[in-house]
Amino acid sequence: MALEIVPITPNTGADIFGADLSKEAHIQAIRQAFVDYSVIAIRNLDLTPEDHLAFARQWGEINVNRFFKPVDGYPEIATVLKEPDQTAAIGETWHTDHSYDTAPAMCSMLYARETPDVGGDTAFANQ
Repeated sequence: MALEIVPITPNTGADIFGADLSKEAHIQAIRQAFVDYSVIAIRNLDLTPEDHLAFARQWGEINVNRFFKPVDGYPEIATVLKEPDQTAAIGETWHTDHSYDTAPAMCSMLYARETPDVGGDTAFANQ
């Protein structure tokens, strides 16, 4: 499958299909999509924690989230989890990731391992 970048709206958001993170041309196209659309969703990736970290490091230094439990053995990856008995999700109200940092991270990278059939969505604003 070839790399395909599909805008979600004219100004914010794009879905990316067919990405191969081992190909420099794909990495460059993904970076350009981020510049162009601010929010990107790379679909159908199967990443190990090592793959996730290698991809993140291509964007710069990792800003470790100190408020979430890290993934066992990977202190740079935070676990964001909502258990079935929880009534509210973490960060459910309007917020900006890492806005409390003196030098906020360029972006947040999320790798969804499990998502609900309905809901669980995130809204983004582009100012």
